[in-house]
Amino acid sequence: MSTRIPTSSCSPARLAAAHRAPQPAANFPFEVSYGYHFDAYKVSAFLAAHATETLSVFHLQRRIASVERASTGDITALIDTDGERIAGEFFIDASGFRSTIFGALDVPFVSYADALFNDRAVVMPTAHAPDAPIPSQTRATALSAGWAWHIPLTSRNGNGYVYSSRHLTEAQAEAELRAHIGAEAGEARHLRMRVGRVRDSWSHNALAVGLAQGFLEPLEATALHLVIATVEAFLDMVDQDGATDAVRTAFNTRIAARYDGVRDYIVAHYRLNQRHDDPTGYWAEARGVEALSHDLKMLMSTWFTGADMVAAIDRAGLGRYYSATSWHCLFAGYGTFPNAARLLQPGADIDSIDLAKIDDFLNRCASNFGSHASRLRAAADHKDHV
Repeated sequence: MSTRIPTSSCSPARLAAAHRAPQPAANFPFEVSYGYHFDAYKVSAFLAAHATETLSVFHLQRRIASVERASTGDITALIDTDGERIAGEFFIDASGFRSTIFGALDVPFVSYADALFNDRAVVMPTAHAPDAPIPSQTRATALSAGWAWHIPLTSRNGNGYVYSSRHLTEAQAEAELRAHIGAEAGEARHLRMRVGRVRDSWSHNALAVGLAQGFLEPLEATALHLVIATVEAFLDMVDQDGATDAVRTAFNTRIAARYDGVRDYIVAHYRLNQRHDDPTGYWAEARGVEALSHDLKMLMSTWFTGADMVAAIDRAGLGRYYSATSWHCLFAGYGTFPNAARLLQPGADIDSIDLAKIDDFLNRCASNFGSHASRLRAAADHKDHV
């Protein structure tokens, strides 16, 4: 017996509702993009083992107490808490919010707090319901002063609440998250976040990555993407043109623009919100934010005047971060549309949309995707045999 996929104009929503995996059959003719959450601690251990056993990398577990610098400003060595000196030619700061190396380099921090209020998070795990299918999607839900995530992993569910400390205390945020989860939750952990980026991701002979480089709340799950984009851009530019001052300047401009592009897309989520249940609270304040970048102001003006969004995004080069389709989905998804009088009427050469045909096409596409449970079982079986 076949199961009809629930109707939606968005293919991923259909797959999620039907508990199907995002990975299609090999003969599916269209490119598919998706991402999985994973246990960061397990991945870290795996990469450390691979690096030391396969790539001859030395892995030293040390706590760094100070940074030794030359008269040029370059770093010459790291000094650990036992006084051991670890010399090197180039250093990568992946020390998280501590920013051990870049703090010593006094690289300025560019704060995004004027447009992104959320600076705290509370996280807690929950167990899977017995025999319940593991969803193939992450769920994000707006709460009173931020939003909550629900991430289904194979061993547990990850839950968290990203919120503004100007609007909630830690105790209030934890209580609201527990009420939202509505299940037996584990011990809560409270996190503080510094939202923004370092002005220069490459300073002297050091490169910042991850939380040492910057932080954007995980609404778009971009943290790993930004790490990869930073490392790949660094390697490509240095391999091609060397480690010159000009290359360093161009690299820093490129990475800063990527961070700012992601920031604008996240800010738009808040600026366009249509919640009116608290006229003087968090969501009203977010809707009134005026600290918008030139690019975001331009896009909002383009949208609300009924102008060509695709052309505007192309002119500004914003498609490098989020495509025109993504921006259309964001603006339209919030129910914010231009005044009908501003819209161009379709010409005689434009066919009317046949929703029944689209529905049929998406249903046939979905038949190429198997169940999420079977995909997870296959992955587990493969791991056991490796």
